[in-house]
Amino acid sequence: MSTFPPGAGGPSFGRGDSDREEPRSRRGRFSRADSRPLRLSIMGVIAIALLTTLVVRLWYLQVVASEQFVAQAVGNVIRTVPEPAPRGRIFDVWGRELVGNRTVNVVTMDAFVLRDQIGRSQRERLALELARQLSRSGVLTKSLQLTEAMADPSYGPFDRIPLAVGVSDAIKVFLAERNEEFPGVEVVQRTQRVYPYGDLASHVLGYIDTITAEELEARPNHPKRYSTVDEIGKSGVELAFEDILRGSPGWREIEVDNVGNVVRERGYRPPQPGTDVVLTIDADLQRLLEDELLRGLRAARQRQDESVEESFTTFSAPAGAAVVLDPRTGNVLALASYPTYDPRVFIGGISEDEFAAFLHPASHAPLNNRAIQGVYSPGSTMKPITSYAALSTGLIGPSGFLGVNQTTQDPGFHVLADCVGECEFENPDRAPNGDVDLRMAITVSSDVYFYKLAEQFAHRLGYPDDQIQHTARDFGFGQTTGVALPFEHAGIVPDAEIKRARHESNPEAFPDPGWRTGDTINVSIGQGDLGVTPLQLANSFTPFANGGRLYLPNIAVATIDPISGEVVNEIAPRESSRIYAPPDVLAPILDGMRGATTLRSNERLGTAYNAFEGFPHNQWPVAGKTGTAEVLGKSDSAVFVGFGPLPQAEYVVAVLLEEAGFGGESAAPVVRRVLEAVALDRVPEAPTEIPRQDLRAVFPPETL
Repeated sequence: MSTFPPGAGGPSFGRGDSDREEPRSRRGRFSRADSRPLRLSIMGVIAIALLTTLVVRLWYLQVVASEQFVAQAVGNVIRTVPEPAPRGRIFDVWGRELVGNRTVNVVTMDAFVLRDQIGRSQRERLALELARQLSRSGVLTKSLQLTEAMADPSYGPFDRIPLAVGVSDAIKVFLAERNEEFPGVEVVQRTQRVYPYGDLASHVLGYIDTITAEELEARPNHPKRYSTVDEIGKSGVELAFEDILRGSPGWREIEVDNVGNVVRERGYRPPQPGTDVVLTIDADLQRLLEDELLRGLRAARQRQDESVEESFTTFSAPAGAAVVLDPRTGNVLALASYPTYDPRVFIGGISEDEFAAFLHPASHAPLNNRAIQGVYSPGSTMKPITSYAALSTGLIGPSGFLGVNQTTQDPGFHVLADCVGECEFENPDRAPNGDVDLRMAITVSSDVYFYKLAEQFAHRLGYPDDQIQHTARDFGFGQTTGVALPFEHAGIVPDAEIKRARHESNPEAFPDPGWRTGDTINVSIGQGDLGVTPLQLANSFTPFANGGRLYLPNIAVATIDPISGEVVNEIAPRESSRIYAPPDVLAPILDGMRGATTLRSNERLGTAYNAFEGFPHNQWPVAGKTGTAEVLGKSDSAVFVGFGPLPQAEYVVAVLLEEAGFGGESAAPVVRRVLEAVALDRVPEAPTEIPRQDLRAVFPPETL
């Protein structure tokens, strides 16, 4: 009988180690081999289930619900359409509407439909037919104009592109009934600016036009949200008060089909109109000032310019500006600039050719507001300020160069002492004025008297040679007035630093870097490089008219809620500084300016006497100062500033006429006619064809 030693691998029925290990090893191999087909079977079942589900879903979408989903995907679009808000209105100080709104029909094109569903050839056919229908309805339109508007890349994909403004209700119905013929075209209602007084105060009011890309980029997160089709203030009050006048746009969420038809409205928020603005401007006085400004220019064009020899040449007098201030508050009562423009030409947009006409040199820049942007030599209207500089520092006084009542000889010219080069300075036409004191020097406008003062400032110890410039800045020159109108110029008060800087930047044009006595002399009589705006000039006379107070001029007095009519914000007078002005300083200056309008004797004549002859001085005393500003290569500009009634003046009027000759001949008559109309209560009512809207019930005149 054969036997196997333990562990030899033969069969064994005992309970040793070999009996337990071999079966365990066999069970392990059998488990792994059996699990693989099981997992594969499970994965196969899952894959078949997913594939079946996908096939069933695709079958449902493509067969069962295809028409429904295609219609929704292709035809219906949910769109948020902005609802423009009406701009706030602009009123004069008595509540008369200067700028309002009216509702008009505007033909628009849906940019989404235009760019996604209409080809180029179809677009041209649509423009041609639309232009034909619009022209037949009375709105003359060219197809090229419509094509260019449709191709304008500035409009966004969901904008409604404006094509024609002011169409009739009949054309609105006509287009609404022909959606398929004019896809994307819709007539919507928009508000449009309206000007009841026409071109009155156009430089004050300004105009609006379509927002530019640059303006839009500058307002990325504006709370009142701008879009490419919006209009924005471009100048004047429309620009200065843009954030107040602009309303808050609303929105309408709609669902439209593939041809732009509204399926349903899903949401709506109404627009909120902008806040109304009440100006300091009096419409009647504004019309009077504009009319008299133009009248003065036309009169100057009829007079011979005697500075041009050997020919009969009249003054060109192409432009001018005028300002009326209330010296008690600093309010601007009227402000005019000529040539002017009609803001109505910008309604509905303006073409490039039309805008280019405004920029042509022959038009003399009608868009410029010369009252705040034009910089001119003030001429002899600077002399009251030079007088104040001498009186306030003691140069004229008991221990100064001259006493207030002390005279000096005016032979018609003055030769500077210790001078090399051009040392002689003359009066106009070298005319002598004899013995003059301060009062008479202002009354007859003696240049020689002020040449002598300027020379003393330049050489006398203890007196700064730039004292006149310091005083001019105290009266507001060389800085903006702070009026709430855009693009205001600061003017210039020249001094040694400015002259040196000009030389360093351009030695050929400015060869002399040093400040000379002659430079101080030029400043003292308002010539040389001294430059002011007409508004600055008018404002500089308010301390003489009110006893020493200088204001930041206001152009508005209040903002009004357009719905309730309640005052939102009242704009109070803004006093900027007080000038030391005791009676002994002001009195001789005021006497001299009053003499300019009243003095007539055998030997003397006030420079504005002829202009004010017959004026009711006893009931309404006035004072003023003439100026004749020399302009290199051109005729002199005429300047005059007058104020009254004395002693508590209520009006300051400044007029400047470019290339119009002497101030006493051209500018003073304009001021006289304005002040006389006010004095006699004969300011005519400004014409308008639209009934007034009076705010006095909510904003009483006494608070204005």
